Amino acid sequence: MTFVHPLAWYLLLLAIPIILFYILKIRLRQELVATTMFWKQVFDERRTRFLWWRLRHLFSLILCLLLLAGLVGSALEPVSKSQKKAVRCVIVVDNSASMNARDSKQQTRLDQAKEELRTLLTTTDVARQTSILTAGGHPQIAVGFTDHLGTLRRGIESIRPTAHPSALIETIELALSLTASENSSILVFTDGCTPGLDAFESLPNVRFCPVGEPIDNIGVTRFQPRRSLGDAVGYEILTETVNHGTESVSARLEVELDNRIVDVIPLTLEPGLPQTTLVRDVTPDGGLLRATLKPIVGKPDGFPTDDTAFAFLPARPTQQIYLYGEEDFFLLRVLQSQPNVRLHFPTDIPDRMPENSVLVLHRSIPETIPSGNVLIIDPRNSCDLFEVGEPLDMPIVAKVSASPLMKFVHLLNLTVPGARTITLKAKAGMERSIMTELILAETPEEQPIYVHSALSESNVLLLSADLRRSDLPLRTAFPILVSQALTHFRGSGGELEKAYSTGEPIRIALADLGTRTEIDQVAVRSPSGIVQYFPVKSGIVSLGMLPECGVWKILETEIEESGDIGPPLLRIACNLVNGEASNLRFAPEVFYQQTSDAAALRSGVRPIWFWFAVFALLLAAAEWILYQRRWVE
Repeated sequence: MTFVHPLAWYLLLLAIPIILFYILKIRLRQELVATTMFWKQVFDERRTRFLWWRLRHLFSLILCLLLLAGLVGSALEPVSKSQKKAVRCVIVVDNSASMNARDSKQQTRLDQAKEELRTLLTTTDVARQTSILTAGGHPQIAVGFTDHLGTLRRGIESIRPTAHPSALIETIELALSLTASENSSILVFTDGCTPGLDAFESLPNVRFCPVGEPIDNIGVTRFQPRRSLGDAVGYEILTETVNHGTESVSARLEVELDNRIVDVIPLTLEPGLPQTTLVRDVTPDGGLLRATLKPIVGKPDGFPTDDTAFAFLPARPTQQIYLYGEEDFFLLRVLQSQPNVRLHFPTDIPDRMPENSVLVLHRSIPETIPSGNVLIIDPRNSCDLFEVGEPLDMPIVAKVSASPLMKFVHLLNLTVPGARTITLKAKAGMERSIMTELILAETPEEQPIYVHSALSESNVLLLSADLRRSDLPLRTAFPILVSQALTHFRGSGGELEKAYSTGEPIRIALADLGTRTEIDQVAVRSPSGIVQYFPVKSGIVSLGMLPECGVWKILETEIEESGDIGPPLLRIACNLVNGEASNLRFAPEVFYQQTSDAAALRSGVRPIWFWFAVFALLLAAAEWILYQRRWVE
């Protein structure tokens, strides 16, 4: 047995004054009485316990000395060799997403771990210096090494639940580096839903304290929408659901767009088999998509974090089409049949086309092609971009490019009467090499029929075909060709707004948001309403991993402080979508079986000094009862 505070042996010197005080006797005072007859009667009645009456002072002295011995033993803090107090102890608390699950006790696993920790610190002397680490997302020090019980308790209360994936392996490795001495210990409070923990079970100073119990769970492990590339108003949603249970579960997947039901899909989820579902719908509007997985039979599972997923669907603005030139019946009808477009008939052509607009020129070509998106069909005069020559002799399409512009457009062996010779040239003041040309369709003589020309500010498609003489308007290739051209002009911007996971670091460039890049900080509001401020460095905001699932908002600091309700700079959809965190049965059954060490810790084994203190308290009570209390006969 060893002693933590051996200098406490000197407290035994207090026995000297205690003995002296008991040896010293007060001299009895003599008084004259009229008779001793009554005193003799009293002495005769007490003669039966006269021996006890004489020894009671000795018993009191012995009790006081034992009381001193108990106090000295408590101050020494004796520790047996089998339960020697560690010099350092690191307590690792897993506060990852799976610790938010509720089992049969209707209490989250994290709350159970914190409750056991409070009991442990109250009833057990863990070490001289104790530290607390958390393992949600990345290792984090909640409390540095200290022996102050109040600081440790406040550190336990400060641990918050997160939706991060577990970083338990990295946290245990950090704890091992902090406890390099031999006389140290590491206590790990976790539910075991982390791969690779078996590598630490053989270490003598690492003890696992299992929390919770294996439960069944269904969840959404993937949720991402995107706009259709070939449909102006269509979109697709890729979802993946999984059943981490022992039996098949009947459930339904509800998909909403801005609180409007889009689809309800019945599912039968087999144990351990991910099921992928593709949802298709059409709308030009954007908004917040929400997917909710609900079991049809039975109560909801105990882990609602992965039952809901969010994502943003980008809006498809109406494409403005300006038709200029000679009227053609087929061309007009094809343009009118396109979805999500608005047709205009201008009399003058601007120098620059507005954003998300297309200028369609038929036959009549201005001398200067404006900047922007331009579709030219059957040009009859030259301009600053190209020269128009004589009609070709029986032109036939002999070669077609593999460009996405020609997808599903079948022009091979098509006779195009009226097609003219087209010679591209550089604009005034611009080198020819700056232009990007792509021949989409050409004749055997390598004369272009359909050409794509791109400059820094211009995007031009040129089709040399007489719609009145050719049978191209009567073929399905013509509306498909026009539709592919409008899709190309629309571009791929906004096709996909990424939905982030809670384990993914996020960095945002303010320049991409169209806001001021010289601001110093931004305010970030969590789904639960908590506001945090992040600095802006070189126009970049680093948010790290978001700890909560839902919709996050990035606001300018001035707007947040003034309380004005305005549109945020950016909205971020954040989901769990983590198969390992959703698997609440990952840990084997033997993991939840308590070892003798873990059971001893949880039972609150009191240190030896505690029992010395209790012994001293009982002796003090006995001494007071036997000596100080007046007995009434």
